[in-house]
Amino acid sequence: MTTATALKGGADLNTNIRLDDERFPDAIGWRAKFGVLTPAPNTVVENEFHEMAPTGVVNVVNRYYVPNQKVRSDDDWRLIMAHTRRNVADAVEALVQAQMDHLIMGMSSESFMGGVEGSMALRKELKDRAGCDVTVGAEAAERAFEVVGARRIALLTPYYPVIDQNAVRYFTEKGYEVVAVEGLKCKSIIHVGAQRADTLIPAVKTLAAAKPDAIIQLGTNLRFARIADEAERWLGLPVFSVGTAIYWTALRKLGITDRFAGFGRLFEHH
Repeated sequence: MTTATALKGGADLNTNIRLDDERFPDAIGWRAKFGVLTPAPNTVVENEFHEMAPTGVVNVVNRYYVPNQKVRSDDDWRLIMAHTRRNVADAVEALVQAQMDHLIMGMSSESFMGGVEGSMALRKELKDRAGCDVTVGAEAAERAFEVVGARRIALLTPYYPVIDQNAVRYFTEKGYEVVAVEGLKCKSIIHVGAQRADTLIPAVKTLAAAKPDAIIQLGTNLRFARIADEAERWLGLPVFSVGTAIYWTALRKLGITDRFAGFGRLFEHH
């Protein structure tokens, strides 16, 4: 059967694919092409990553289907996680076609599910599918804590307890002491992206009262990167956005060491 016939729907289109595995320098991402996974309703992480990208680095973003589910209980978050597990594989396969140099999972919650064992299984699955290294939120948070020597930590999240508990489990298994958690119990993923300074700043101050070595915000759809940068100055301790930690980790893994202000101590000093 000819290619023309196949294109008319007369045969399985996959039988005519001839993948080009030759590598070409990208005109925009000549230093690195990041494949970025993000849930469909997430409006923040993609734009924050674009703000952080140094010259010569491009973000190739693919959104996998997750419903903008109303969240009123732990079960609602479990449904969101189930959609992530069902749909993320196809999203990775699509990003493979862009010949990405590195895969970033721009959703932090999934990287904590099942504690350390679950997180490591996720990383392996993503790496095997992508054919390149991967960075996820749990790993990036650890790297951020390591550079400042933090062991007593506090968490700011948009989640319900089912996700918070998995994050606490992960960090505890890694030897950290979680001294405080502020879960905002946002009403949906879109509602996460609507949180502003008047909610986030008081939450950070409440966490600081527990005297942690460092604070980290989880949930990549919280617009927190710039607030974290400011909070470090008026609290006098490390305050990390998980999105910043993820992007910083991915860049450093590829040997890209650009330093710049506006996104906290990770990019300014490390």
